[in-house]
Order: sequence, then C-alpha cells, then structure tokens
Amino acid sequence: MEKTVITPSGTSLWGYLRDMRRYHRILYAFTYRSIRGKYAQTLMGFLWVIINPLISLIILGFVFGKVAKLDTQGVDPFLYTMIGLVGWTYFANVVSAAGGNMIGASNMIKKIFFPRIFIPLSVVATALIELVVLIGLMLILLLLNQYWPSKNIVFYPLVLLLIVLLTAGVSFFLGAAVVRYRDFQQVVPFLTRIGLYATPVAYGLHVVDVKYRFLFNLNPMTGLMEGSRWCFFGGIFPGEALSISLIWTVVFWVMGLLYFNRVEKTMADLI
Repeated sequence: MEKTVITPSGTSLWGYLRDMRRYHRILYAFTYRSIRGKYAQTLMGFLWVIINPLISLIILGFVFGKVAKLDTQGVDPFLYTMIGLVGWTYFANVVSAAGGNMIGASNMIKKIFFPRIFIPLSVVATALIELVVLIGLMLILLLLNQYWPSKNIVFYPLVLLLIVLLTAGVSFFLGAAVVRYRDFQQVVPFLTRIGLYATPVAYGLHVVDVKYRFLFNLNPMTGLMEGSRWCFFGGIFPGEALSISLIWTVVFWVMGLLYFNRVEKTMADLI
C-alpha cells in the first residue's frame, strides 16, 4: 500500500507558500469540517446566520436611527445600518473565532504536519457563506425601501475584497498570538464588542466631530464602512479613510503572514 508522507518544503516564507499551494486540499477539508461543526448540532441550524445579524440590525437601527436620531443622509436608518453591518459582522465573527480554532486544533498541530495557517484561513472561508447571506438580506432591504444604489455600486466588490483581505490578515496575526499569549482569547471578544460602537457601522463618519475624525480614521474598518456606503449612497468619496484602510490591509497581511510563519516553527511546543 502506497504511503503518503507530508513534509515541509523549508523554513523560508516562499517555501511556506509552496506548502500552502501543495496541500490546498487540506484547507478544503478544514473548511468543510468547520461548516459542519458550526451548524450540524444546532437546533435551528443555518437559520442562525440570518437571526444573529437581524437582531443586531433591529437594535442598532432603532438606537442610533430612531432614539439618537443620528443623520443618515435621508436613507432609512435600518438600511443605512445594514450596509455597515455586512462588513463588520464578517470581520468580527472571523477574528473572534480565529484564535479559538487554533487552540481547538491543538492535538492535530502536535501530531501531524500541515500548514497551520489553514486553520485561520478555514474560518475566513467558512464565514464567506455568512457574508453572502448578509448581502442577500441587504438586497432585500434595498427592495423593500425601493432604493436604487448609486452608480458607485460597481466598486462594491473591491470594498468587499479589501474587507476579506484585512480580516484574513488580522486572523493570521491573532491565530499566532493566541498560541503564544492566551490572554488574546479574552481580549479579542471584548475589543470586537467595543469596536461595534467605535466603528461607523450604524452611523456615518460625518456625524463625528471634526477634531475626532482622524482618530476614527485610524480604525482599519472605518474606511471600509464609509466606502461601502459610498458605493450604495454616493456622496463625497472617502479617500483619506479608504487609503488608511488599504495601508492597514497590506500591513496586516504581510506582518500577519510573517508573524504566523515565525510562530509556527515552535507552535507544537507552545500549544
């Protein structure tokens, strides 16, 4: 019987990237396992993909749009919130799960070799299903409000791509950081809860006092939230905020990949 032996190509980053390409089928297996594990044993199954963001939409839209009455530039507050909630929900769900999945796969990490970065990547890939569902809900809200997006909508796929890339980069960093410092398991969920309000998800950057806008722009997700709304509602192009988000995306991708590659060399011992 023929035996397959999986060995690393080398310790360099390029060797690591070759391993990822060589063993890409393992990523498919992890993703399928992640999807089954997330929904197979739940009473309502895949419906949770719809229920969770709907509850967030109702609460945020009511609080910021109806109670606080923040300016939504003439757009229904629930629709305004949903545009931001699509990208934020994807980001928050992935970065919250990335570290936990690394710890959950500790036995596998100790026993066999495979590119460990497939673990956070499988979370990124699994959440794409939820992202598609959220986009579907957003389209339904557009129809219910009889709202026709601006011509800038053609750029929305690029904004979504940046959201996915930023999310993946942050997940690489956190996946490695959690293995070395377990404190991140407690810190990340807290930061995502705070981030929901510190990021212009249910409100626009235009309602923030001018002297504080630069601080908001330092948030990697701010430009992507503003860019998403620009794609649908038009208005002034958020060039500064988007440029900062683009820089953060490149930084997290490069630094996250390098840091993960570095930690992976001793990951089996640390975990």
